[in-house]
Amino acid sequence: MKRILAVLGLVMLSCFGAIAQNRSITGVVADAENKGIVSATVKVKGKSISTITDSDGHFAVMVPSGKATLTVSSIGFASKSVDVTENENNITVILAISTQELGEVVVTSLGVKKQKRVLGYAVGQVKGDDLSKAKEINLGNALQGRVAGVNVSGTATGPAGSSRVVIRGATSASGSNQPLYVVDGIPIDNTQQGNAGKWGGADKGDGLSSFNPDDIASVSVMKGSAASALYGYRGSNGVILITTKRGKSGHGIGVEYTSNYTFEKVFKTTDWQYVYGSGDRGQKPANLADAQDLYNYSWGAKLDGSQVLSIDGLMHPYSAQKDNMKNFYNNGTTNSNTIALTGGDDKINYRFSLGNVENKAILHNAGFNRKNFTLALNATPNDKITLETNAQYVIEGATNRPFLSDSPKNANLSVYQLATNTDVRWLQPGVDANGFEANHFGGNIYSQTPYFATNYVKNFDRRNRFIGSSSITYNLNENIYAKGKLGIDHINYEYTDIEPTGIAYNPKGGMNVIQQTRYEYNAEGILGYKNTFFGDFEVNAFVGANRQHNRSKGISLSGSEFIVPFQYFYGNLKNKSSNENFAESEVNSLFGSADLGYKNLFFISLTGREDWFSTLSPKNNHTFYPSVSSSFIYSDAVKLPDWWSYGKLRAGWGNVGGALPDAYALVLTYNPVGQGYFGQPLVGTNGNTIPNGNLQPYNVRTIEFGTENSFFKNRLSLDVTWYNKTTTNDIADANVSISSGYNSTKINVGEISNKGIELQISGIPFKTDNFTWNTGFNMGYNESKVVKLSDELKSKTLADNRDGNAFIVLEEGQPFGIIKAYDYERNASGALVYNPDGTLRRGKLVTAGKGVAPYSLGFTNDLSYKSFRLSVLIDAKFGGDVFSSSNYLGYRLGLHKGTLEGREDGIPVSGVDVNGAPVNVTANAQDYWRAWARGQTSNFVYSSDFIKLRSVSLGYDFPKSMLGKSHIEGVNISFVARNLLSLYSKVPNVDPESNYQNGNEQGLERGGVPVTRSFGVNLNVKF
Repeated sequence: MKRILAVLGLVMLSCFGAIAQNRSITGVVADAENKGIVSATVKVKGKSISTITDSDGHFAVMVPSGKATLTVSSIGFASKSVDVTENENNITVILAISTQELGEVVVTSLGVKKQKRVLGYAVGQVKGDDLSKAKEINLGNALQGRVAGVNVSGTATGPAGSSRVVIRGATSASGSNQPLYVVDGIPIDNTQQGNAGKWGGADKGDGLSSFNPDDIASVSVMKGSAASALYGYRGSNGVILITTKRGKSGHGIGVEYTSNYTFEKVFKTTDWQYVYGSGDRGQKPANLADAQDLYNYSWGAKLDGSQVLSIDGLMHPYSAQKDNMKNFYNNGTTNSNTIALTGGDDKINYRFSLGNVENKAILHNAGFNRKNFTLALNATPNDKITLETNAQYVIEGATNRPFLSDSPKNANLSVYQLATNTDVRWLQPGVDANGFEANHFGGNIYSQTPYFATNYVKNFDRRNRFIGSSSITYNLNENIYAKGKLGIDHINYEYTDIEPTGIAYNPKGGMNVIQQTRYEYNAEGILGYKNTFFGDFEVNAFVGANRQHNRSKGISLSGSEFIVPFQYFYGNLKNKSSNENFAESEVNSLFGSADLGYKNLFFISLTGREDWFSTLSPKNNHTFYPSVSSSFIYSDAVKLPDWWSYGKLRAGWGNVGGALPDAYALVLTYNPVGQGYFGQPLVGTNGNTIPNGNLQPYNVRTIEFGTENSFFKNRLSLDVTWYNKTTTNDIADANVSISSGYNSTKINVGEISNKGIELQISGIPFKTDNFTWNTGFNMGYNESKVVKLSDELKSKTLADNRDGNAFIVLEEGQPFGIIKAYDYERNASGALVYNPDGTLRRGKLVTAGKGVAPYSLGFTNDLSYKSFRLSVLIDAKFGGDVFSSSNYLGYRLGLHKGTLEGREDGIPVSGVDVNGAPVNVTANAQDYWRAWARGQTSNFVYSSDFIKLRSVSLGYDFPKSMLGKSHIEGVNISFVARNLLSLYSKVPNVDPESNYQNGNEQGLERGGVPVTRSFGVNLNVKF
């Protein structure tokens, strides 16, 4: 670590070396409306000299004396070359908008910048401004609806939770299926710290909450294997490249201040029946014990306003309480502020920013905070050397992350389940006179009083993170260059979870503490060659090597029974235990790439990477990952109609890997057992799985074909991609004889298929001097299929719900992650089978839905009228399903409106029993609906289709005439909102995106934080 920081420091200091002076050219880069273009790149052709325009499009660049040619480019505009005579010192460059972005420079693997026309594979792009208009704390969630083929979801835990981003479908039954994230060329850690399961738990966030959207310049999504092959074993799930903002040349120091303040309100509340109240068999609670034992039963009498003894021991009206969710949850707030300083000249530029986020969640005493310190230094001391340094230091903290799914410590579930005549506020403050959890729920000690769960159950975590990289590029001549880079992602993580004194299911309390340090550093060297032959042939090639080193060390402490009640520190525990963990591994790699072009209309790219793994057997510890892709600009080869502006065909194939076995996973490891035997230590093996020394990363092969077209002078563009992605040698469990002392071993045998289509349409429907409308539509369809799990297993359960009657399953021949639940029992003729009392009998376990939606869509609209700006994003998903425990429990507990049927007169039943004998009875409504819910759980698998107005930003740019002679260069104020409206949904009472797990087990809902809509104000001021 010290060596890495020392090298980073030396490279940073080198940026301030002596700088030679040449002729200065100043100017402005503007669009067709003569508005300055920010962050446009101005490069001296044939030299390693470049600069970036400031907020008004101004630039200054030093060029050798004499004539010069400048190449000017910017995302969203066609590139332009400008010849400058030896007497010209000031120029104006007008760039034309290109919806197809013909001259667009795209950041690709290893940070290599290429023109988009060269690429033989699909790349999705998101501008940093789109991420910062209506901000999300977690960067992954901000990508929702932005890129075709990218499926984004999150857990029902509030803004500080983790995100799940899957590109072109899940590739593995054993891996996370999330992409590799690379920030300024450095792979980063996106580990999810924790997840809720069948028995509850909390989502403790992931690595994407570390980033300030105000610091991000662009995001590139490398979707297929051809695009990600240069990342070798880490490229199976695609790669997302994040490029942060750089400094700008200009006069003096530029200052930019951005402030965002939003309110969050509960978006969707439960809509239960409010005709009947608490009780059982149509009767009100007879005493306090009945009231508390039946706290979540709404099978009582009709609500009549009479006084009745309630769960708090007091008399209250037997009346409907419809606002429990509104009364329990707060209005949340998020306050985000960033100040950035930029400056420099044609030789050196810098950007330094400070960011702060403070979130107060809708749950009492829950929140998140983050502080970002970001530095970018770039220098070109001369024609030979280019230096780049990027550093981020992040401090994150979260308090009382909500528990999800099962009852313990979960405030949400209790609020959802309260009987219809109970006001949640009657349960305040949640403790009795002794400070113990108040007994409002009778004998159910595992259901937490909601105010006790939020005010006395404690958890908090803190993460200190440093991400840094430094690189130096040396041009040996005009054609050959060498580049070296060092990068590190270093994390210190602490988490504490306290079960306080007096908690009902563990009255003496307990606590868990996790402390962990982990880091990854990468050292990389590249030798590159660029040249043009015979005027028609272009070559851009490089070879390189990379060394990746990972190290993790931590300790977990746990204990029970606080010696002194209410004093929460580890030393105060009576029973204590600890466990240390350590892992270290390396991957060494050689790689190469060659791009060949002919007449700027036909291109072919070849890449290859060989990875050597320290965690694999030395006899079989390396794998080769190749790719080939090509593109053909047919609009330059054949004459097209005038209305057809541009046409391109592309094709790509690649092979990448994934799910590298962990350190020490291929050998037996041991732990001390007990206190030893007669002074001698005893050890036992870890786990029930036999290590397989021949285990390898799985393989993912993708072939894709696509076309890019633009029409009507680039006013309309169309991008279509078809792909076929196949995973082989997926890691699967194989059973072994129990007599061996183990249950299973892991082998490379699984196979998963993903096929799909991606469509992206963008255009400018209207454009006048004062009004412009830019619109875009993207759609991704992915058809997944589990081809093979193993020679023995035909299905595998990934997860089940708390009641064990709904399951997320991988099954051969089915889509990835189907939902299985119980159906009705039917006889040979298909008739329903009843019990003698008229209740329905449970049938077989059936496939009831898909946990992952195959269709994802996004629709963006950006409109400008004079100084007004409006941005709208609508996104949607179709074809997926969710098992809703909230609705299941609603029927079981008599809360759901569907349980009103038969309350007065019963439910007439006419059918047959299991023996075929007739059943003609009137079933009791309570018995009928409770059995119906418990038995036929497939009824609670709902379509999770939705259409949402995801984000809106309405802003105003103050004209310079209003700013006068002040030092203010620009002011924008905007109204911003997220999750403003649900335009379409079929799931009652809960949000269709509500999900308590963020792994492969998608499609289970229970006890989550309700979805919120946020709205507020964004202010941006530039000096």
